[in-house]
Amino acid sequence: MNQSSQQIRPLRDMSSHVLAQLETMLAQPAWHNGGRLPPEAELAQQFGVSRPVLRKALVQMRDAGRIVSRRGSANFVQPKADILPAAADGQGPSIQTVFDMRRCLRFREVIECAAAEDAARVHDPHATAAIQTAYDRMLALPPGESVFEADFAFHLAIAQATANPYFAFTLRSLKDQIRLTIEFTRKLQDRPPDQVVPRVVDEHRAILEAIKAGDVEGARSAMNFHMKQSVVRLLEEE
Repeated sequence: MNQSSQQIRPLRDMSSHVLAQLETMLAQPAWHNGGRLPPEAELAQQFGVSRPVLRKALVQMRDAGRIVSRRGSANFVQPKADILPAAADGQGPSIQTVFDMRRCLRFREVIECAAAEDAARVHDPHATAAIQTAYDRMLALPPGESVFEADFAFHLAIAQATANPYFAFTLRSLKDQIRLTIEFTRKLQDRPPDQVVPRVVDEHRAILEAIKAGDVEGARSAMNFHMKQSVVRLLEEE
C-alpha cells in the first residue's frame, strides 16, 4: 500500500466516525423539528477532527437527504419524516425531504399558473373581489397568526375564481403538503410564522393586479414568477 492510500484510509475512518456521531446527535429530540447546525469550525472542535474530515461527513449527510446546505449560510437539519405526514385523510404523497418539497412546488407551478390564467380569462368581479379580500387579509395579519392560512386563502381564492371546481379541489388536497413546505422554508430563513415577507406580498399583488385587469398572459407570468421564487427561497438557487 502506498503512502497516499495510507493517508486516505484514516480520513475515511475518521469521517465515518464523525458521521456516526452526527447521526447520534441528530437522533436527539431537540433536532426532530430540524434546525440550524452549529458552524463547521465549532462542530469540528466538538468532534475533535479537522474541517476537511467534518465536511466529508456532512457531504454524506447531504447525500442522504438528512441535512440541507444553504449558499452563504449554514447547514440545516431536515425535520424527521415522522413529523412530515401524508395528507390529513391519510391519502396522497408525504413530504419527507426537501426534494419532495421541490416536487410539490413544481406541481403547484403547473396547476396554479393555469388557475391564474383561467381566473383572469373568466374575470368574474365577485371572484376577483374574494382574491382582493384574501390579499388584504395578508396585509393586515394579526400578530401571532400564521401567514400560511392567509397565503393559502389567496391561492384558493384564485382557484375558485376559475369557475372550474377541480382547481380548488386539487389545492385543498395539497394543503398539508403546502403548509409543511412553507413552514420549513420559513424555518430555514429564521422567520417567525407571523412575519409577512414584503417581496412575497409584492408577488401576490402582481398576480392580483393581472387577474383584476383580465390580463391572461400577465396572470400566468406573475404566478409563474411567484412559484419559481418559492423554489429559490427553499433552495437558494439562482
